[in-house]
Amino acid sequence: MFALAASPLAMLVPHAGADTRPPPGVPVTITADPLPTWQTDGVVWSLAVVGDVIYAGGNFDRIRPPGADPGDPREQVRHNLAAFNAATGEPLPWAPKVEGTPFDSGTPQTDCDDLGGDRWVCDAVWKVAPSPDGTRLYVGGDFTKINDQRRGKIASFDLPAGTLTTFRHEFNSRVKTLAVTRDAVYAGGYFTTVDGTARQRLAAFTAATGALTGWAPTADRGVHAMLAAPDGGRIILGGDFHRVNGRGPHGLAAVRTDATGTSAPWETGVEYFDDKRRSWVTDLVTDGEAVYASANGEGTFDGRLALNIDDGTRRWVDNCEGATQALTILDGLLYSGSHAHNCSSQPGGFPDSVPNHTYQRLLAEPTNPDPQYDTPPILHWFPTTNGGATAYNQGPRAMDNDGRYVWVGGDFTTVNQQPQQGLTRFGSLAVAKDVNPPEPVRKPTVTKPDGTTGTLTINWTQTWDRDNAQLTYQVIRDDNTVVHTVTETSTYWDLKSRTFTDTGLAPGSTHTYSVRAVDPFDNRFRSARSDPAQAG
Repeated sequence: MFALAASPLAMLVPHAGADTRPPPGVPVTITADPLPTWQTDGVVWSLAVVGDVIYAGGNFDRIRPPGADPGDPREQVRHNLAAFNAATGEPLPWAPKVEGTPFDSGTPQTDCDDLGGDRWVCDAVWKVAPSPDGTRLYVGGDFTKINDQRRGKIASFDLPAGTLTTFRHEFNSRVKTLAVTRDAVYAGGYFTTVDGTARQRLAAFTAATGALTGWAPTADRGVHAMLAAPDGGRIILGGDFHRVNGRGPHGLAAVRTDATGTSAPWETGVEYFDDKRRSWVTDLVTDGEAVYASANGEGTFDGRLALNIDDGTRRWVDNCEGATQALTILDGLLYSGSHAHNCSSQPGGFPDSVPNHTYQRLLAEPTNPDPQYDTPPILHWFPTTNGGATAYNQGPRAMDNDGRYVWVGGDFTTVNQQPQQGLTRFGSLAVAKDVNPPEPVRKPTVTKPDGTTGTLTINWTQTWDRDNAQLTYQVIRDDNTVVHTVTETSTYWDLKSRTFTDTGLAPGSTHTYSVRAVDPFDNRFRSARSDPAQAG
């Protein structure tokens, strides 16, 4: 177990900067401007990039163009699986039909479709995972049929054709996660049997034949995430389990890819006090040097942590509050999806309960923080989503990237306050322009200082930009004359009041003022004109 309290150093470091045009030596983020992307009508649980294609799995029935409302005549049918061009966001024709078996239950079934009359169907795809050579796509979930053929919660497709293979097995409960190596396919979830053979939430199949192997480590609770170590000799596990092969720690473990899945050394877990106060791991990614884990929690840790890939010893912990569900790494930055609401533990982080900005659901931070930090700073990259229509109020659920575009899937219905459901994407400056202006500047107020002649004082409040900390403000008199310019940094949680006094005006003359905010890419937003004011 590790301590999750932030050190005093982390609390004292000033704003860490970083955006699409940061100061020298500070990493450059992707833009915060969402690119045109087709939408889903439900939740996207998993994303995987294969070449220039992004595969999405989840619980949805249709896809539609960006900007289109549900029911738009351009909608296309997609049953829980879809594929898109990673660079354009346009759909590809691949459209397998993924279905479940309806059943009766008087108990509400979480993450399943309510058919009415206490009848339900669970057919979601929870994980899409390609083979290392990109010639096969494996999917796991709750489904029981694909293309009208029996597939008991796991299946595979040949790529790039997308044809369903003969790979077929029967799990008795959800396959939540997959990891694929050259030689084997590893599955984790909530199941306890595969083809009638005991497997305690972990199982493996040969890649060549698809046969169930003797690899059978045991987890005592759900396995939510799996990652093949680069050395090929271990599978890193994340979830809500207490024990794997009878050993702790809670929530994280490593098992060997030997014949039976013996345990490998692993030091760090996540917090567990009791079932009402615990953390669980939701996602795992690696850059080849470290493993990065995200966590959800109830009354305890639900941020992100970096661990040495060899033994699970801790590198750093990010104690942002607000369940983290998804991770992806691009150009040395860790992008995450969460419903973060308090990152005051982190350099450059925001406090809890910011008015009109309760949650910041997408974040970026360096994988290898500068030595001045013992925990990674929150970088100035602040696109966001809403929590969506589900009871979770979460938003982002899945992330992946192709080295140019970061894709985000989830249960959200807006991105940056604009309608967009289930899917969105953001581009690096190599492929996308920073085009969105700063957030709106409020109308300034203008007063005549007592005892002055030919003088007016303009008061305004800073605004902020989603991917640029530094903005230039121009005070404009009578719509045509810039009388003051200042460049300074701002964040959405710390907007300062500013004042400028305009002198040398004709006594008795009347003027209006506006304030224009300009980002480093010359994207602009101009406030409304002030009420007219008369110089003394």
